[in-house]
Amino acid sequence: MTISVEKSLGFVLANDVKASMHSPAFDNSAMDGYAFRFSDWISGKPLSISGVSSAGKPYAKRLTKLQAVRIFTGAAIPAGADTVVMQEKTNIHQNTLLVADTALKKGANIRLAGSEIRKGKTALAKGSVLNPSACAFLASIGIRQVRVHTIPSLALIITGNELVKNGKSLKPGQIHESNSIALQLALKQEGISNISVHHVRDHADAMHRAFQKAIAKHDVVIFTGGISVGDYDFTEEVFAKNRVKKVFYKLKQKPGKPIYYGTTKGKAVFGLPGNPASVMTCFYLYVIPALRTLKNHLDKELPKLHLPLAHDFIRKPGMTAFLKAHTDLKSVQLLEGQESYIMRSFAKANALVVLETEQGEVKTGAIVETILLP
Repeated sequence: MTISVEKSLGFVLANDVKASMHSPAFDNSAMDGYAFRFSDWISGKPLSISGVSSAGKPYAKRLTKLQAVRIFTGAAIPAGADTVVMQEKTNIHQNTLLVADTALKKGANIRLAGSEIRKGKTALAKGSVLNPSACAFLASIGIRQVRVHTIPSLALIITGNELVKNGKSLKPGQIHESNSIALQLALKQEGISNISVHHVRDHADAMHRAFQKAIAKHDVVIFTGGISVGDYDFTEEVFAKNRVKKVFYKLKQKPGKPIYYGTTKGKAVFGLPGNPASVMTCFYLYVIPALRTLKNHLDKELPKLHLPLAHDFIRKPGMTAFLKAHTDLKSVQLLEGQESYIMRSFAKANALVVLETEQGEVKTGAIVETILLP
C-alpha cells in the first residue's frame, strides 16, 4: 500500500526509494564565517566584504577577484567562492577581511551538493524499517509518499484464573496480570499497534471461543499460559481442535520450554508460557522473527554480539539457557534472579546471554553469545 511519509512510522518499505533531488540541494556553508576564492587568499592581500549570504537568502552576485561574502551556516555558497573560513579565525577591519587560519585548505567548511545523496541514487532500500529519522530523511529529499508492506494485526489471549487486572484489589491466591502490558509495549516497539487483548479463564470452551474470534480477525494470535501439561492447561488442546498445524512444541531451553508455534490458513499462532520472564524471553527469540518476516523486515532477528563474560558462572547443564544480562558492549554480566517468574532482573536487562545445552561452568573472560534487546 502507499501512505504518506508522515504516517509511515514503523512500516517496512516495499521497494527501493530513489532520491528525487540532491541532498544537500546546493553547496552550503558548514559554519558561520566568510566565503571567498582560495586563490585570492594565497596572494596575502585583504579581501573586500561585498555582501551577505544567509539561510534562505543567498548572495545573488558572482564573486570577483579579492571579494568575500559574510556567510552563515546552511547558507548557499556564492558563485565563484570555493572556501569558507570560520569567523573565529578572521580579522575584520573597515569592511575588509584578513584570514588568520594557517591550516585552511581549499574547499574547507563547505557541504557540497549531493554529498549526502545524489538524485536518482537509492535513499533507502527495500525492507528498511521507517523509524523517525528515516521518515525525516525521506521528507528532507522531497519524498511525500512511500510504498510499504502492511503491518500484521495481532490478538493477545491472556489465560489464568489467578490473574487480576492491574489496579484491582487482590483476593487470596490472586496476582496482578502483567503479560499483556509487557507484550503490548514490546509490540509497539516493533511498530505494531493494531492489537486486541482478551483475558480468558482457564476453561477449554472459553479459550476455544476466544481463539476462534481472534483468528478470524487477526494475522497473529498469541496465547500466554495454559501451554504446559497441567490439569488447567488447555492451550494445545484448543490449537488441535482448531486444526492449527504445529511447527514446534516444547524446546530444550530454559526459560520457556513449553513454547508452541503453529500456523493456520497462513496465520501465525503462538502459545507462550505463563511466567512473565518466560513470556518475554520467548517473545524476543521467536515472536519477533515471525513478525518481522510478516512485515518483510530486512533484519529478522535481534542483533547478536560475542562478548567476554565479566565473572564466573556455574549452572546445571542439560538445556540451552537464555540468561538475563546487562552489557556495556565491552563485556557482559549476568543478573541475579534468573527464575522464570522474576521480572525485576528483566527490568534491568539489555541483553540475553546464550549458553548451549552442555555448558555448565563458564569462566571469566569466556566469549558468550549475547543477544541485544530493544
